[in-house]
Parts: sequence; C-alpha cells; structure tokens
Amino acid sequence: MEFLAAQLEYILRLFLSALFGGLIGLEREVRLKEAGVRTHLIVSFAACLMMLVSKYGFSDMLGHSAIGLDPSRVAASIVTGISFLGAGIIFTRDKGISGLTTAAGAWATVGIGMAVGAGLYLISAFSTLFIVLIQALLHLNVPLLYHPSAFLMVRLSEEPDAADRLSTALKELQLLPDSVKYNRTDGALTAELTLERLPCPPEALGELLTPLMKEPYIRSMQWWQ
Repeated sequence: MEFLAAQLEYILRLFLSALFGGLIGLEREVRLKEAGVRTHLIVSFAACLMMLVSKYGFSDMLGHSAIGLDPSRVAASIVTGISFLGAGIIFTRDKGISGLTTAAGAWATVGIGMAVGAGLYLISAFSTLFIVLIQALLHLNVPLLYHPSAFLMVRLSEEPDAADRLSTALKELQLLPDSVKYNRTDGALTAELTLERLPCPPEALGELLTPLMKEPYIRSMQWWQ
C-alpha cells in the first residue's frame, strides 16, 4: 500500500507540473509567441519527471557502503539542459532580438517542474501565478514605461512575393514585428504578426494601415490589442 500511495503521489506531481507548464504556455500562445502550450507543458513535465528520478529513482541502491549517491546531480543537469531549448527560441533579425522573454519563461517553467517534482506544491503554484501575471501585465500599455502593442492578422493572395512585399510595406510604416507566423488555410497564406512597439497610438493604427489595405496582394486584414 505504501508503494502504491507513493506512485500515485508521483503521478499527481507529474500532472500538476503539466498543468502549471500549460498555464504559462497558454499565455505565450495567446500572444503568438514562438513557444506555446505544448512546449511549456512538456518542459515542465520533463523537468518534474527528471526531478523524481533524481530524488527517488536510486533509492534501491542506498545503504551500500561502496556506493555514494548525490541526489542533486540529475536535478542540476536539468538547468543546463534547458539552455539548448532557450537558444532555439531566441532569434536575431533586423538588428533586434526577439524571444528572450519566452526563453526566460521556459527556463522558469523548468524550475517550476522541478519544484513540483520535489513536492514543493505551494511554491510551484505561486511561481506559476507570478510568471503568468508578470508576462501578461508587462504587456499593458503603461505610459512612460511601455510602448503600445497590437496583433495583426493578414490574409495574402497567392502571389509568390506577397510575403516579401508585406514585410517591406510594414518596414516603410515603421511597423517592425516582434514575431511572425505563416499559416496556409483555405488556399490562402495568413500572416500572424505581433507588433510590440507601435509608432502611433493603438486607436490610430487603422489609419496607419489604410494605404496597406488597398494593396492587391492583401485579401483581408484584422488587428487587435
């Protein structure tokens, strides 16, 4: 019974780690960031799993005088291992860097997964709430501190250079996307852009985009904050 109870608690920890990681990833996915629900969920789940292995996986080898174990060694390697994933999220383009916040969030998600695996439920729950709130609230348009931001969705025609023409037109309007995602649906190419720094107040964005909406290679355009 004790063995079964312990196994069920480990499963509960894995479930909670996936839940907490998914909540952080949901906030990122809503903002069209590079890493979303699946990435953060798997990162947190894997960190929790490795923490469980590090803490309990070698219990059968304890008690042997010739064997000395350091239960923190596997856990310490998790922090190093997340570096390759963070590097894959960060991009450099147009003399700017994007993805830093998402990469930092993924790194924090590893810590939350490890905390759940160690049984620190309250700390991991608080950390999840803190990360989600910080990433969400710091996107608000606070005068003197932050520039207004918006999301732009553009459906393009089948012209082969439509995406390049859109990119050029946005640069001319001083609209530099922080991230861009292309999807092909219903025979049309859709571009989803995150505009972190607008050159105008959000209410004036429609007026700024008016000339662009008249371009023949653009089928439709939507934007929101």
